[in-house]
Amino acid sequence: MRTPRAGLARVSARLWESLWGRLWVWLLLPWLLVLAVAVIEVTDGLHGRVAHAGSLLTPAPALAAVRGRPRDVLAVSAAALALGLATSFEPVTAETDTSTTALVSLAVVSAAGLVAAAVRRRREGQLVRIRQVAEAAQLALLSPVPRRTDGLRLAARYSAAESDTLIGGDLYEVVVRPDRTRLIIGDVRGKGLPAIRTAAAVLGAFREAAQYESALTTVAGRCSRAVERCAREAAGGAGPDAEAEAEAEADELFVTAALVEIEGGRLRVVDLGHPPPLLLTAGGCEPLAVDPLPPLGLVHGFTAGWDDERGLTVHTRWRPGDRLLLHTDGIDEARDGRGRFFPLAETLRELRGVPTERLPDELLAAVARHTGGRLRDDAAVVAVEFSAAGEAVGEAVTGVAGETGAEEGR
Repeated sequence: MRTPRAGLARVSARLWESLWGRLWVWLLLPWLLVLAVAVIEVTDGLHGRVAHAGSLLTPAPALAAVRGRPRDVLAVSAAALALGLATSFEPVTAETDTSTTALVSLAVVSAAGLVAAAVRRRREGQLVRIRQVAEAAQLALLSPVPRRTDGLRLAARYSAAESDTLIGGDLYEVVVRPDRTRLIIGDVRGKGLPAIRTAAAVLGAFREAAQYESALTTVAGRCSRAVERCAREAAGGAGPDAEAEAEAEADELFVTAALVEIEGGRLRVVDLGHPPPLLLTAGGCEPLAVDPLPPLGLVHGFTAGWDDERGLTVHTRWRPGDRLLLHTDGIDEARDGRGRFFPLAETLRELRGVPTERLPDELLAAVARHTGGRLRDDAAVVAVEFSAAGEAVGEAVTGVAGETGAEEGR
């Protein structure tokens, strides 16, 4: 249940994030303060009164240092000091003379603001470079998908979360064989370098197995064993003080994933704890009916006697013009300020007319609008369209009714 205090905290946090993101606010506030003091002093001077408003200038450099550059702080400080000096020569009694104290305070705050702004700018530059390196490391794992292959159009995008976590564990890959195309999309539990290491192991195993293994479930098994190896290495490489913690972490290491094999008009899917692929047709959008299995790294403990049929779902509704959308949970679990989930199915129906090459970008843009630009988790999207060029192949495959029906019944 939401309490009034919790609601007020959320509103305050959103207000602060909104204000922090508007640089012009922090640059305008100190100048408005200097202008207000100048108006007060001039107005009271014209009426023969002494206002002594110079002490109000002290916060101006501090406000400029919140988001401004050192030169912005220097400009505000110079204007405030000039105004303070100009108003300090007015005749006052000894009992009320505080101009010297106000000027000293203003000078101290100005110097501190300059130092703070310089340090903040340097740290912001370091964070930007760290984020760029981290995103480059993430994207280095994700090879560009082919835009076109036999009868297919493909597009993929990855978006890093706007949070303190610089590196995520979302992954995708497309492997094209002469007779079929295989895809994987997944999400590693956890963040940071361990997630990147696990993602790299899964992608390496998938690229190798997808080329040479005949069954899609065998490919999934190879990927699952790669996750298990990462878990064992993580536990074995820990020091004596962290061994128990590393073993507990390794026991919980897993990767949710969906593997898809496209052979003309036939789709084969192995779902391992991941959001099922969505099929976009002229009639609407619906998730593929799959038999879910435990995630990679855990599936062997739950699935004794792994074989070529377990967890394999075959669909024959794949027609020219239909599209398949694979995504991670950073899409459908994205929430707005009121805690409402992103309406994925409704949005995809609205984006029905968007070309496949633009669909991932448009979908991620819709998620950003829903969350107010604050993506809490990494998001990966892969879109595949069965183009008209693959119609002949699709007819040849789906025409074998007896074989298709037998596979559907498995």
